[in-house]
Amino acid sequence: MKETAFEQTVYSINEFLSVDVATWGERLKKHHLQCMQQAANGPQRKAWFDCFNILRECFKTLEDYSPKAHLIFEYELPRERGRRPDVLMLSGNNLIVLEFKGYARESLAQVDQVKHYARDLEHYHLESRNLQVIPVLVLGQGTGIHKNIDGVEIVTGDQLCHLLLSLIKDPFVRIEKWFESEYSPLPSLVQAAQLLYKEKSFPKIKRSQSAGIPNTLKKLHQILRESKKNKDHHLALITGVPGAGKTLVGLQFVFEEYVQENDQTAVFLSGNRPLVQVLQKSLKSTHFVQDVNGFLKQYAHSKQLPKEDVIIYDEAQRAWDAERVIASHREGNNSEPVDFINIGDRKENCLLIGLIGEGQEIHLGEESGMDLWTEAISVSNNQWKIHCPEKLADHFLGSPVSTDEDFNLTTSLRTHQALTLQQWVEALLENQPEESYLLSADLFKEGYPLYVTRDLEKAKSYVKQKYEGENDKTFGLMASSKSQLLPRFGVKNDFNSTRFNPAYYVDSSSGSYCCNLNMVVTEFGCQGLELDMPIVAWEADWIYDNGWKNKGPNYKAKDPDNLKKNAIGSF
Repeated sequence: MKETAFEQTVYSINEFLSVDVATWGERLKKHHLQCMQQAANGPQRKAWFDCFNILRECFKTLEDYSPKAHLIFEYELPRERGRRPDVLMLSGNNLIVLEFKGYARESLAQVDQVKHYARDLEHYHLESRNLQVIPVLVLGQGTGIHKNIDGVEIVTGDQLCHLLLSLIKDPFVRIEKWFESEYSPLPSLVQAAQLLYKEKSFPKIKRSQSAGIPNTLKKLHQILRESKKNKDHHLALITGVPGAGKTLVGLQFVFEEYVQENDQTAVFLSGNRPLVQVLQKSLKSTHFVQDVNGFLKQYAHSKQLPKEDVIIYDEAQRAWDAERVIASHREGNNSEPVDFINIGDRKENCLLIGLIGEGQEIHLGEESGMDLWTEAISVSNNQWKIHCPEKLADHFLGSPVSTDEDFNLTTSLRTHQALTLQQWVEALLENQPEESYLLSADLFKEGYPLYVTRDLEKAKSYVKQKYEGENDKTFGLMASSKSQLLPRFGVKNDFNSTRFNPAYYVDSSSGSYCCNLNMVVTEFGCQGLELDMPIVAWEADWIYDNGWKNKGPNYKAKDPDNLKKNAIGSF
């Protein structure tokens, strides 16, 4: 009979002391094969047996504590593509995360790795929410070391027993329930799209339930039914704080309509070409997600009409004004919102959904914001019904407006640490050094480190060590498109070197993949996309001297400093 993952990896102390090493190793090999769909290599197996020997020696003196603790080897964090802490130990109210390294001294990357295992279990693992999660880095070489760095216990094998003895408390009685517990990490946009393609289902994001996203989607479906029934036209505007899931709302609505109608009745458009390319590559389709420029080029000034009755425009506040459209040599002299409304006017019924972000205008011609949509509605031959949060209602005083706060996504889906990071970026760019300092201290306490170095190779070495063996994690180089100094340090950011390739985010087999650290993306290639840890190569075009100085302003912009600030914030 085939052993379950629980049977292959979970032991009491007595069970671990009594199992022979060959049986233990064989179980782990099978478990690894099931998790990774490939056999464990030699270094991996050696690491297991080094861990086995250290723990076996340690637990000989803890045999009497057997009923009070359980061990889990190579626990796979669900939905994290094989990411696995070496050993977990559960006793009383304690969850001890043990990561073994065959060194005599710790590295910063190793400390952060085990700290982040502990952080993710604490935040995403339902049965660990009320446990005290303790990260421990075990050094396989050397002796006599026991210290604490940034909340991580660091010990050599000979000191491990003393540490564990202090942490073994009452019996942990719900080990099977813990093992099968829900684990709900927030997927990146790319991961969500890949899941959509592979499993034909959208990821169930626990945070999205409390953020009100299901209510938002439900009301959008109701508006669409009304539009079809009454043969009329609706503009729904969804606002939200950074990370609130506006793009996920749009993608999920397109997918749900496709499943319900068994036909494509909705299209997701974005002027963010890198985002479009990455999502198309992830979805293995160019139909559901399209570039707004190509869409308007085909339909804005022709007799053709799109078959979709639902048009979703991501980052609608970044729509081009008429001046930018004319400069692009695209046909016509209307702003993009006017073109969209005109397309909708020609259809029997239409639902236009605008996803509105804040502070993300980084291109020329994107700075007019909501005023363009006000103008577009005012010149329409049809009466458009507006659905928006209260704060946007004054933009449409001459139209029938239904306000709904479910269309204002105020809760970020990101972790608390990511929210603090966003606040830190805002404080930094708004010249609030004292606030930035306090927020950076909070980030370190919460396991979200920020590091500054003048040694690029040191930064590369750090991220490679930290995410070694974690195939689901991404890291890469980012740099200003205006940089002139960076090439001297091996960071190529010229036009040809930074020509966007979606494989940077998606294709680990490509030489352009982010984790290979041989390609750079600029502010134009990273907005709306994510890396777990970027290396941002800072440049002298934006420096601090009793306030920020813009050394490379774009004088064609209406507000060059704000445009530059948004570009830097996009990293």
